[in-house]
Amino acid sequence: MKASNAKHLVLALAAINLMSSSLSLPAQAKGDPNWDVALKEANHLLAIGESEKAAAIFESKIKKYPNSGACHTALGRSLKRLGKLDQAKTEFLRSTEVEPTYADGFYELGVLQESDKEWAEAAKAFTRYVELRPDSGQRRTIEDRILYCNGQKE
Repeated sequence: MKASNAKHLVLALAAINLMSSSLSLPAQAKGDPNWDVALKEANHLLAIGESEKAAAIFESKIKKYPNSGACHTALGRSLKRLGKLDQAKTEFLRSTEVEPTYADGFYELGVLQESDKEWAEAAKAFTRYVELRPDSGQRRTIEDRILYCNGQKE
């Protein structure tokens, strides 16, 4: 094989590899920001108890990224800390709707559904979380919660 043909073959294979791998990349790699970085300031505020300030930042991020499960879940966490549980649940539900592969939204939704004794819905949310994060360190605990919820009557 001539050197120029080998070079073209390598370039073609690299292009095919790049195209096929981009089909399975997470949303972050397709242009969404790194949420750990984008939400760092607001998450820090939330961690130190500045829930209202954090909520305001999360709301601004949602305006910019309305289809981000990370943003909706983060806002839901701050609303939960503020005691606005119905609004928090709405944000967690929105997170699961706009980004059905964002595991944390399902976990947080399940927690509030469980506390509201919405057993079947909580079990479904926790099950989806485990499906999305099968290697989670919380897996056994979540599986126990699923069993508990499935054993309850609404």
